[in-house]
Amino acid sequence: MRFHRLAFAAAALLCVAGAKKPVLDVRIHAEGTEAEAPTFAIPATLLSGKPTFLQRMPLISQSEIEAIYPFAAADGSQGVYLKLGAHGSRLLQQHSMSQQGKLLVVMLNGRMVSNLLVDRPINDGIVSIPRGLSQEDIALLATTFPVIGQESTKKKR
Repeated sequence: MRFHRLAFAAAALLCVAGAKKPVLDVRIHAEGTEAEAPTFAIPATLLSGKPTFLQRMPLISQSEIEAIYPFAAADGSQGVYLKLGAHGSRLLQQHSMSQQGKLLVVMLNGRMVSNLLVDRPINDGIVSIPRGLSQEDIALLATTFPVIGQESTKKKR
């Protein structure tokens, strides 16, 4: 009987220890062209319903994100600023200087959350997702990245 209790306790600990962390996948794709498809671009429908093409390779991924700053959007949803590290900032700056008038599409866990028009060079390394995120999205981001203003309470990755 004692062995069964010990085996049950060990199995319970393995289940808890083996529990997966919530998955977070943040990707920012640049607008592509039909001429680049299907090798380098894929068809997509923007949040406005307009069809376009997105480059297959993301311009920026979650590995370039250094910190976040969530905020409440005017429509009742949530928004967030993504502070990029040095590499991501350079990528964004180069892209925004050469691709003005084109779109950046922000994907969160495979779901399109924002379409951003590049209208000027972005030199500060900050990407704004102005609206469309849920409280759960923000909580998932906050468990993965330090929140600006709360860095001292978060462990560095």
